[in-house]
Amino acid sequence: MAKYISACILGVFVIEDDVIIDKVLFKKDAEEIAKKLVDIENTEEFAKMKKKYGGEYRPSDFLTNNIAKIAAETRFVRDRAELNELMSKISVAQTKTKISKLERRDKLIIQTVSALNDLDRILNYMSERLREWYGLHYPEIRAKDYEKFADELANCGRRENFKDFTTSMGMELTDDDVKLLQNYARQTKQMYELKKHIVNYLERAVPIEVPNINALLGSILAARLLANAGSLEKLAKMPSSKIQLIGAEKALFKYLKGQQSSSPRFGIIFTHPAVSSAAKENQGKIARLLSSKLTLAAKCDFYTKRDISKELKKDFEDKVKEVV
Repeated sequence: MAKYISACILGVFVIEDDVIIDKVLFKKDAEEIAKKLVDIENTEEFAKMKKKYGGEYRPSDFLTNNIAKIAAETRFVRDRAELNELMSKISVAQTKTKISKLERRDKLIIQTVSALNDLDRILNYMSERLREWYGLHYPEIRAKDYEKFADELANCGRRENFKDFTTSMGMELTDDDVKLLQNYARQTKQMYELKKHIVNYLERAVPIEVPNINALLGSILAARLLANAGSLEKLAKMPSSKIQLIGAEKALFKYLKGQQSSSPRFGIIFTHPAVSSAAKENQGKIARLLSSKLTLAAKCDFYTKRDISKELKKDFEDKVKEVV
């Protein structure tokens, strides 16, 4: 039988006909050994044996069945008790390594949409502040679109430079006042640009990670549902009745404490167009229908990774038509 290279928790070995030809032992460090075993062919030890003997890597039953004997002969450990302890530590370290390598893209989506929510609040504060601040100089200005207003203020500065300016009862500003306002407006404008980047990211990432939930809710609402649930795994384990109330926890607690007369009928899924635009008497029915579809969507996205988004969306839309 040709020589081949194999490895175990002790090190890298060159084997021929169940005889160890050469070896490079690892340092007796459980964390380090666990990392090496994850990608053994890219270790220094493997490269050394490969250069010296050639041959390919393959698992070895010989090493597995004789590990205690080899450990004793190489004096890698003092006794079987120490070997067992080392094997246990390596097993734990390998588990940690595998967990750290798991793709948890839903966590990235949750952090991203949480950042978007934070940014929305900050932009509301900054835009209102900018409007009130500049209103001292030009109270007659109409600022319905705050992003556009921030852009115009950053470019125009004084009220006389605005297109529709005729006259104003506002106070005069010094050059220093104008510079500060323009700088604040530029920062506000940059925050709006950042918001666009975050939204674009979610519109790309969400359909890839949760295609079925995305088909029913759209990228932003799907991300917000994930964030409120805590993770895709938690969402997949929820019954439809709980999904229907995600985001309405405070109202539910008030109802349970007797602080309000009626139980909430829905949480953030109320912002879905099919629910919010429906007649009041149909909103509860559509919310229940949507949450039941979301239960199936979440399970497919987490457990099976099957994309049934087209069927889910069509079935939901058809049933909504029956309700209304």
